[in-house]
Amino acid sequence: MSNEDQKQHLWIPFEEVEEVTKKPMKITEDRGLDYAQHGSKLSQGLMDIMSAYDKLKTGDSLSDADIMVFKLVLPEGETVAGQQKFIEDEGMKINAVKDSRHAIVTSSKSMFERLRGRVGTYKDQNKLKGFQYIEGFELYSADEKQASSLKRYLEQKKDALTIDIQMMFIPHLDKDIQSKAVRKLEGKILQAEGKLQREPYQLSDGTAVVRALVPMSSISSLAEDGAIYRIEQTAFFHLMTPSAMNPFSAALNIDPGVDVDSLPVVAVLDTGVEFPPELERLVPIHWEASSCSGYRHYHGTAVASKVIFSHIGSQLTNEYLVPRAKVIDCKIYDPVNNSQDAMIERIREAVENFAPVTKIFNLSSNIKRPIEGDELSILGYELDALMSKYKIKFVISAGNHGLVASCSTLEEILEDDDVRIAEPADAMLGITVGSIVGANHAPSVSKVNDVAPYSRIGPGFAGYYKPDLVAYGATQYSDGSVPRDPFAIILAPGGGFLTDCGTSYTAPIVAGDLAELASIVPENDIALAQALLYNGAQKLWDMKKITQDEANYIGNLYGRGLSAPHVSKYSSPYKVSFLRTGTLNRLTKQRVKFHVPTIQAQMAGNNTTRVSITCITNPPIDKTKGSDYLGAYIRASIHKLDQNGKNVGANPKVSDNMSKWDTCYHFSNSFSKFSAGSWEVWLELFTRWGIENDEEIPYSLVVTVEDLTQTNDIYSAIVRETAGRFQPISNVRVTVR
Repeated sequence: MSNEDQKQHLWIPFEEVEEVTKKPMKITEDRGLDYAQHGSKLSQGLMDIMSAYDKLKTGDSLSDADIMVFKLVLPEGETVAGQQKFIEDEGMKINAVKDSRHAIVTSSKSMFERLRGRVGTYKDQNKLKGFQYIEGFELYSADEKQASSLKRYLEQKKDALTIDIQMMFIPHLDKDIQSKAVRKLEGKILQAEGKLQREPYQLSDGTAVVRALVPMSSISSLAEDGAIYRIEQTAFFHLMTPSAMNPFSAALNIDPGVDVDSLPVVAVLDTGVEFPPELERLVPIHWEASSCSGYRHYHGTAVASKVIFSHIGSQLTNEYLVPRAKVIDCKIYDPVNNSQDAMIERIREAVENFAPVTKIFNLSSNIKRPIEGDELSILGYELDALMSKYKIKFVISAGNHGLVASCSTLEEILEDDDVRIAEPADAMLGITVGSIVGANHAPSVSKVNDVAPYSRIGPGFAGYYKPDLVAYGATQYSDGSVPRDPFAIILAPGGGFLTDCGTSYTAPIVAGDLAELASIVPENDIALAQALLYNGAQKLWDMKKITQDEANYIGNLYGRGLSAPHVSKYSSPYKVSFLRTGTLNRLTKQRVKFHVPTIQAQMAGNNTTRVSITCITNPPIDKTKGSDYLGAYIRASIHKLDQNGKNVGANPKVSDNMSKWDTCYHFSNSFSKFSAGSWEVWLELFTRWGIENDEEIPYSLVVTVEDLTQTNDIYSAIVRETAGRFQPISNVRVTVR
C-alpha cells in the first residue's frame, strides 16, 4: 500500500451505539421422575460417601477438619451454573467444576447429615423437589484425580522407582484448613519415603500445590487423600535444538532513518539476549530473574531478532536493517532447573517488573507433551491470571513435536495425537502462534502455506480454537535438518546468523506484529490492537464451498489465519475499518452503527462488498470452574439494510470463529444487493454463574467494510456521507479502562 493510500481507521463514538434493555429469563421444567426411586438413588450415593469417609479418614489430611469432599452429578441438560442457588442452599460449597454437569463440593459434617435427612424427605414425602435436578452424589475417586498423562506414564514406566509429581489441593478450601492439610500431606509423603522438591506454593487463586519426588507405588494412596484435587507429573521446559547448525555472517547496520527511541517495546522471556554492539540500542534493558544463574544459549537472541526484524533473512541483502520494535531482555531460563513451578515464579517476577513499561510479553517455551484439554494447564492459567490482573498480552508458541522423523506425510503427522498444542499454549487470554511453511523445498512434507512439519495444532482447552494465528517459518526435513531460506534465518549471539525452525520463532513475529498495531491505536490499547490483528489475518483457505466441520478443522490448523499487520495497520480507499472499545453487562445489549456508502450499494455484480467483524472480550476467569473457565462472552451479529431498506440479520451460514464462550467472535460475510446507510453490529453479553448482572465486561470491536472490486473510493465516500460522525483515530482519546 502506497503512503497516499494509507488512511487512518475511523472511530465509532458512543453516540453511534444504541443500548437495548435485556431481561434474562430462566424456565425450569418438572422432570417427571419417580421421586421414591430417584430419592433412594441419591440416599445410596450419600451412604457410599459416608462409608468411604469412615474407612479413609484415619491419616487423611482433612481428618481433623469439619469437612466432607464429594462429587455432585447433574442430569443431561442441567448445569452447575443453573443449579448453583439450590446446591448452596442445601449446604454444599462448589469448590471446583469438572464440566457443566460435574462438580466437586464440600460440606461440613453437620450439613452433610442435614443433606441426608432432606434427601430422605424428598424420597418419602415427595417434597423438596429441587433434588430432581440432582442426578447423583458420588465419591471423588483416586483414579479421577490422576491426570491421563500421569496414568499413561505409570503404565509405560512400570520399572521406574520414583516420579516427580505435583499435587493440587481442592480449590477454595479455608486457608487454615488448607495450611494444616498441606503439613499433613508433607508428613504422608515423607512416611512413604518421598522427598519434597520445594516449599509448597500457591496458584494465583490461592490453591496450594505440593511438588514431591515419590515412589511410584505411593501414587494411588496419595490420590485417595481427601484434600487432593488433581495429581500430574511435573512438567519441565526444554528448548528445541536443531540437529545441524548452519552459521554464516552478514553486515549489521540499523537504518539511520529509524527513530529507535520511539519504537514500541516487547518483553522477551527467554534465555537472554546477546546482540552485537551495533544492535545493542535495540535492547535497552537486560534483566535476570532472581532464581536464575549464568546460562548461555542462542535461543533468546534468535527470538529477540524475530520480534525486532520479523523475517530478518529478507533484509540481509539490504544496506541497512529496519527494526520495528525494541525488546526488554528478561532471562528466565536456568541451566539446571526449568520446572513448571520455577517458571511460574520467574514469569510473575518479570511481569511485576515490566508491566508498567510494556504490555506485550513473548514466551517461546513449551513442555514436551501435548495438553490433555480437560483441565487448563497450571501455567496456562497462571499466564491468564497475569494477563487479567496487569492488562497485558502473552504471545505464546504453540509448541513443537518430532513426528516428522517417523511420519512420511503431513496428513499422517496431523492425525497423530501427539500433534496437539503443549502447555502453556492453552492459555485462553493469550495469543498462541503456530508455524506454516514460507518456502518450498522438495524433500519437505510441507509445502508453502502448509502447517510446518514440527508445529503443534489445536484444539486447545475444552475444544476451543488454537492456535490463534500462524506466521511463516522454516520447514524441517525428516533427518531434523533445516534448509536455508529467508524464514529460517535467525540472529546468533554476538552477531552472525544461523538457520533454525520452531514455533519459538513464529510467536515473536506475531509479538512484533502486535506491537506495531498497538503503536497506532488510541492509548496503545493492547486488546484493540489484538482485535485489529485478528481482523486482518489472511485466510489461507476458501470459505465459499466449505462445511462447518471443515471450517472447524481448518481453524485448529491455522486459527484465524496468517498474521498480516500491514493489512490491519491502515484503512485504504477500498477498505475501511471502524474501531470501538466499550463494556457490556448482562442486562444491556448494544447495537453499534457503522456506514456502508451509496457508491457501494449502486454497484452491479455479485459479492462486491465484504464486512468483517472481530470482537475481543476480556472475560473473568476461574480455574476451578472446569470447562466453564471463562465467565463471559459477547455474541456479535451483522445487521444489514436490505434492498428495501429493512434492517435484517446477515451472519454467514458457515462461521470463521463464532464459538460460544471463546474470547473472540470473528467472522466475515460478502454481499451483493443491499441499501446504503447505517448498518449495525448487534452485541449481546452472556455470563456464567458468579458474574453479577451489572458487572461490566470490556470488549474491543473492529468492523471492516471492503470493496472487493477495488474500484470505489469508499473511504472518502464514508467520510463525506457521515459528516464527522466517525472520526479518524488520531483525533480520539479513549478513557483508559
